[in-house]
Amino acid sequence: MTWLFCQPAQDAVQTLYEASRFAALLIPSCPGAIHDLAKNKDLAQLLNNFIDEKKPICAVGFGVGALCPAKKDDTQLWSFSSYCITAPSVYELAKGSELATMPIILEDFIKDSGANYTATEPEGVHVVVDRHLITGQNDQSTLTAVQNLILLCNAR
Repeated sequence: MTWLFCQPAQDAVQTLYEASRFAALLIPSCPGAIHDLAKNKDLAQLLNNFIDEKKPICAVGFGVGALCPAKKDDTQLWSFSSYCITAPSVYELAKGSELATMPIILEDFIKDSGANYTATEPEGVHVVVDRHLITGQNDQSTLTAVQNLILLCNAR
């Protein structure tokens, strides 16, 4: 089993990988993802390949921002528009200092792009599994999200 672990940096996706070579994609929580990966076209193509092959994708916290560039080829619809997704809530972000400097508010992006957004109380563990996509609301959700990713990979 080969895993593709996407690090929060532009050069992590410089070379386009074929989804068929990997069992899963894990995008950890990192504030840099909404800055570096949220508009990366190579990552968008990789995500679309994973969607087409129904390969497990797991994104946690700010790592959910790495899902933003994925658009359907024939339209400009977000590739995850029919999914149920979680990410850091506006309320969680307002409690911190980084809200004013964020280029994307994930809760708003998810809702505006047609997906269903769900969240729990700030700093609570909250994971959503929708088909082959696993999302975790925050850092506290990492363990549960990764456990679900492993279960999903083993079920294939």
